[in-house]
Amino acid sequence: MEDRKMYIANNETAVSSKSILNYMPQGIRRYMYGVNLDGACEIHMRLGKPLCINYSDGRFYLNAKGNLTPIPNSTLKVTREHIDEAIEIATSSSVYSVRDQIKNGYITIAGGHRIGITGTAVIKEDKVSFIKDISGLNYRLAGEVIGAANEVVPMILKGGGIKNTLIISPPGAGKTTMLRDIVRQLSYKSYRVSVVDERSEIAALCEGRSAFDLGFSTDILEGVDKAEGMLMVLRSMSPDVIVTDEIGKQSDIDAIERITNSGAAVIATIHGRNIDMIKRRDDLKRMLKFFDLIITLSKRKGIGTVEEALTEW
Repeated sequence: MEDRKMYIANNETAVSSKSILNYMPQGIRRYMYGVNLDGACEIHMRLGKPLCINYSDGRFYLNAKGNLTPIPNSTLKVTREHIDEAIEIATSSSVYSVRDQIKNGYITIAGGHRIGITGTAVIKEDKVSFIKDISGLNYRLAGEVIGAANEVVPMILKGGGIKNTLIISPPGAGKTTMLRDIVRQLSYKSYRVSVVDERSEIAALCEGRSAFDLGFSTDILEGVDKAEGMLMVLRSMSPDVIVTDEIGKQSDIDAIERITNSGAAVIATIHGRNIDMIKRRDDLKRMLKFFDLIITLSKRKGIGTVEEALTEW
């Protein structure tokens, strides 16, 4: 198949193919130079299986002619050498330097892209200390969609001020992309925004500069535990709102309680399908009282579909 666009109805996110191809093994990269990655969400490498590229509205496989096909037959197979080379590139030949990330199942690379990792977990003291014999890599591609938050920002600002907002979303439904655009829009409205970016995904700093447009009144603290980071910026940056991604630990909830009691606002995301899933978890249920607005996302009508926006629950 020469042109994948015949299968794609709606491409919203453009991904720089040059930036992500730099992290692909040469044996795969050489076949991908002609592949259109506009709208791509993930590039999935599984040992012994076809290379798979997931788009916002379809799944395709790369063949040895450098073309995409929806059928996983006669396609390029991922080898041990491909995976080993990909890890070497992603870690700059120093696995030890990103050991803490690997034990959590991912590596974050330049541009805010994240490489998910599967293999055999090494357990020490009842905790994962490393992943060996890596068998799968999932390149989750970060993208900037200007205007992604157009529907939700008026909800966040309704009534004056910034509502404490929780965004519930399953993986891959666009929560981080929407969060970036919320930050951008609030910042350009002259709100002082502090972003706590534990996994270097929201801002994707490189030498202190964000890979994305996050506005002119945004401060970014990267690479620090979310709970600790939120309290650090609360004390030091006098923010109107603190923004962070993928909360869930008890320490995160304790920090959010302190922030909301201080008068600053919080906008955060959490993995889930709906508010009922959050309510069923005793460790998360008490968190809901600190929020004024809960937004649920899905992929039902495309990535970033707003399923509901609740002010009472």
